[in-house]
Amino acid sequence: MTTTTTPTGTLDIAPELSSDKWLLACATPAAPKPRFRSVPARDLTKLREEIAKVAPTSAHVVKAFNTIFGHVLAEEDRNMDALFAGDDADAKTSVSAFIESLGLRPLDVGGLGMARWLEGAGLLVVGLARNGVANYDFTLAVRSTRQ
Repeated sequence: MTTTTTPTGTLDIAPELSSDKWLLACATPAAPKPRFRSVPARDLTKLREEIAKVAPTSAHVVKAFNTIFGHVLAEEDRNMDALFAGDDADAKTSVSAFIESLGLRPLDVGGLGMARWLEGAGLLVVGLARNGVANYDFTLAVRSTRQ
């Protein structure tokens, strides 16, 4: 494991990742509340960029799990959606299969550039938990109106 210090903190990245491996990035920048903030406000949606900068060039970064709280993910009833983004098609196929193996429905939101919005959605979930829903026992879901 390699420890890399960036302007926004310290990241541990496995340098031994080969071209057939993918790196699942599931961190979300700290929520915008002073006592929880670990990233400057102007950088709250740049975590995936920091990961991509310090990850080995052979790593295929895929962003996922930003809209599901850990304790909710651990529940037995996993009728949930897991949003993910990445640039490498093979890595996304592998991550999609991994998500399905957990009993979740994988939903591809596009390339790694969309990871910025997954991080924002993670912050949105925290805001809902603190204010609108008033608990942390939920996840975002996609429901089609077409039958």
